[in-house]
Amino acid sequence: MIARPARAPGLAFEAVRPPPDESPLRTDVAAFVGATRRGPIGVATRVEGWRGYWREYGDLDRALDLPYAVRGYFENGGEIAWIVRVAAPGATRSAASWDADQLVELPWRWCRVEAASPGAWSEQMRVTITYRARTATGRATVDVQIRARDGELEDFRAIRSDELVDRIAEQSRLIRIVPLDLPRATGQPDPVVPRGFAAASLVLRGGAAGDPTAVEYLAALDQLDDLPEVALAAFPDLHGFAPEEAPRIFAAAAERAELLHDRLVLVDLPPRPPGERWHADQIATWIEGWLDRYTRDLDGTTRMWRAAALYHPRLEVSDPLGGDARPRRVIAPSGHVAGMISRLDRERGAHVTPANAPLLGVTDLDEEYEDDEHAVLNEAGVDLVRCVPALGFSVWGGRTLDRTRANRFVAHRRLIHRLVRAIRRVAEPLVFETNGPVLWFAFVRAITPVLLAAWRAGALAGGRPEEAFEVVCDDTTNPPDEIDAGRCVCSVAVAPAIPMELILIRVALSRDGALEVLS
Repeated sequence: MIARPARAPGLAFEAVRPPPDESPLRTDVAAFVGATRRGPIGVATRVEGWRGYWREYGDLDRALDLPYAVRGYFENGGEIAWIVRVAAPGATRSAASWDADQLVELPWRWCRVEAASPGAWSEQMRVTITYRARTATGRATVDVQIRARDGELEDFRAIRSDELVDRIAEQSRLIRIVPLDLPRATGQPDPVVPRGFAAASLVLRGGAAGDPTAVEYLAALDQLDDLPEVALAAFPDLHGFAPEEAPRIFAAAAERAELLHDRLVLVDLPPRPPGERWHADQIATWIEGWLDRYTRDLDGTTRMWRAAALYHPRLEVSDPLGGDARPRRVIAPSGHVAGMISRLDRERGAHVTPANAPLLGVTDLDEEYEDDEHAVLNEAGVDLVRCVPALGFSVWGGRTLDRTRANRFVAHRRLIHRLVRAIRRVAEPLVFETNGPVLWFAFVRAITPVLLAAWRAGALAGGRPEEAFEVVCDDTTNPPDEIDAGRCVCSVAVAPAIPMELILIRVALSRDGALEVLS
């Protein structure tokens, strides 16, 4: 609320909601890796809401799936996302040269006006620069107007000539101005500017991003490793750009997630050719072969699959760029599912199974499966998206790709991720303390409230706290060898509440015709 009009003399103030702070305790933040319309390449950028994504990476693009997936993430309740744009190594920016030799007071004679980021999005973008030698302030100023091919417009007025480069770099999402020569020589006579102003109209050309390869996706994983806020990772266009390498990249992402113990990778099945269908037994066979191959390649690390969950089928969503001929398009479900997980996380907690909740922004499913096929897919670790009467489109499964019962459920893994984040926070201040009974007691005292809060929230089983968790940090967990190695070992055991997948109701018809519910 503005207390006084900003144009009136006096004090004016406005109350605004501060942007959400970065927090390693959050488990509702997703990261997306893939091709975008524009934006920095190979750099992780934090965006808030769809408008934040649009400002940094541009609008939807019919050639790209990731923008539609990110839109689905925010439609389903996601608040914050990290984006890593990938592109071909030879990606170029659209650019044009500007000869400013006739403009007095500019500190350079000529420069290059180029797009803010590589890609064809800036092709034929028009930049109009107007130089005014005489203004009311007595200083020369520059006006810059940028009009992109898709109609996006930026207009900067009365920029001081010596601030032009920095102001455009700070405020423009579309262009950069790069001086290309040495400063003007001192004592150089001022050129004459007819009628006190001059204008240049430039058309930028030469921009291209190219298709990313597996190398770029694997490099993006390094970016995700350095983001403690990320709890979900999705690659919605991976099968489109690196179909042969997609299984290996998903496996690498799952391995890294397992090593970090604080995030879940959302896996998508490859699309089938038009007219063909993924049958349940084919999916089960594909998953089994994929897990066997890459588990063996990764030194037999079977636990890595508890950090990955596979969702299917692909979703049909509205496409405002398709026109009347193609009003819908088919994309991977990971973006919409990540938004649903994010929403449930904030509403009910990380320990809640991310299922049986509506997926918004979905118009249809690419494939549908009967109940007997659903049983096969459930055992194979596929979390199926189904159209449920009175509920609409929703996820009807909450399993990881791990085959062991202890690591089977997504809810258990996300609970562990939440506890790991909380324990890291309380334990980090204790790093450099003397490794002895005082530190051991402090460790237990710091971790116990975290687990007690999880038990009270219903995330842990047991009627009493001692039945739900146990924290041990003493001389039994810290023998002399561990102390000499500079480690303090604390053993934490938890009993997660088991998600209920099946509800059995027994009924009987009595002799008098009454229906009796037995259990």
